[in-house]
Amino acid sequence: MSVKGCCFSAAFLVASACCTAQTVDAVAVSGGSAVESPAKPSRGTPPAGQAGDPFWAAVAPRKECRAKLEVRSGSNMPFVEAEVNGVKCNLLLDTGATHTTFDLSFVKKNMPDAELVPVMLMADSNVEGAPRYMRVGSMKIGEAEFSDFGAMALDISHLHSSIGAKVDGILGMSTLGRVPILFSLGSAEMVFVPGKEVLDGFGPLIKRSLSDPMSILLPVELGGHSFEILVDSGSSMTFLSRDTGWPTTGEEANIPAVDINGSVGIKPFVGEKGVLPVGGGIEITPIVVSEPTNRIGSNVLKAYDMLVAGRFVCFRPSKTR
Repeated sequence: MSVKGCCFSAAFLVASACCTAQTVDAVAVSGGSAVESPAKPSRGTPPAGQAGDPFWAAVAPRKECRAKLEVRSGSNMPFVEAEVNGVKCNLLLDTGATHTTFDLSFVKKNMPDAELVPVMLMADSNVEGAPRYMRVGSMKIGEAEFSDFGAMALDISHLHSSIGAKVDGILGMSTLGRVPILFSLGSAEMVFVPGKEVLDGFGPLIKRSLSDPMSILLPVELGGHSFEILVDSGSSMTFLSRDTGWPTTGEEANIPAVDINGSVGIKPFVGEKGVLPVGGGIEITPIVVSEPTNRIGSNVLKAYDMLVAGRFVCFRPSKTR
């Protein structure tokens, strides 16, 4: 299986690991588009339009469904209580993760019969673990239900201490992106809104970049610089690369960071407060780093509601702002 851009972001700041994978007897995926069907589907047959997608869900929300979030004070990171195969678990809501992933120990304990398909990482991946593909029987998130869907299993136990909370898994866009969804960190709620327009008070529609269809990547034009920025609720802070030209205060930011393998080092500076020209404009005070990473983190997202529907995204100020 080839999965492009399996990004996990967690802990207090950046935890982003691009997992590019390939294996046989599974499903080949390139940039989120399936090119080969499973050799041995576990159950059922994907509907038309999802054939060959290893992460399709036989059942996904078809009416408005709400789920409460727990937004941690300090880190602003959102968590949701879910029920997977009848077992309650705590998931990090991570719009920067392209794929839903469960901690390997949680899977072995609670889904002992799950078939784990080994994934071979490609040379440009920075993931040191051994991710595996699996299918999940059922998952309930508030009023929303999913069944028979694809996910990844990986040892993410180090995130427990980094985040300071139990993390049974990461709820990523392979699951969240199935239907239109409204995220409101300020109101501590997300709402699945299939077939319903919820555009009151929202700014202009923003067409997502297709460079990675499974991520919420937004195009930005800023002072002669063109770049993409990832909407990443799994990052507690907002980051911009120096290459974007965003001005800094000159003050170094002493911050920890962790990725899917553990602690990593970054060279951060405090950025000037300003407006990012996305949609109707988003106020940010980013951390500016030398690494090529641009992401809108949960410290900014808590001030806005975000509606994601297919290729389009729009924002409005949160009522709690």
